[in-house]
Amino acid sequence: MPLSPSQRLASIEDLLLYRLGRLSSVGGAMVVRLCEGGYGITRREWGVIGQLYEGGSLPPSVLAERMHRDRARTSRTLTALVAKRLVLRTIPAHDRRSALVGLTPAGRQLYEALMPQVQAINSQILSVLQPEEAVQLDEALARLQVRAQALLAERSPDLPKANRRQGQRRKDAA
Repeated sequence: MPLSPSQRLASIEDLLLYRLGRLSSVGGAMVVRLCEGGYGITRREWGVIGQLYEGGSLPPSVLAERMHRDRARTSRTLTALVAKRLVLRTIPAHDRRSALVGLTPAGRQLYEALMPQVQAINSQILSVLQPEEAVQLDEALARLQVRAQALLAERSPDLPKANRRQGQRRKDAA
């Protein structure tokens, strides 16, 4: 019996993260078009709106952690959503140094209009799976997430820091 791509790992086309990225790119393109074309928000802004809808008002740092995003990028996204009047930033009276962010009524309304459409896209993609395969996929994804988090914790001290602004190999690494 020939090896599966996940067993081979012989080319970039076999790599799990590449394959998941490609699936996310194709499936996500529909969500991007809905978000940007239909609602004037980015996919990142959609993620923030979803987290705030489901989690209620949160400190920005907690929101960034839940989304596995850096604080600076989350802050920029929140600033854009505040400008669009979809998110409200409040300062609690008992702690003037902290802030909470939550959805405005317009933000909640946007979520309630967009979420069923995004759910439908996800449902249509998953429709090729039998019910038991969908359960197996969910279980496998959960195990893969746990393993990836453990691997990151193990390997993080040994990995070089990302430098996206440089966009090229570091000269001293050659």
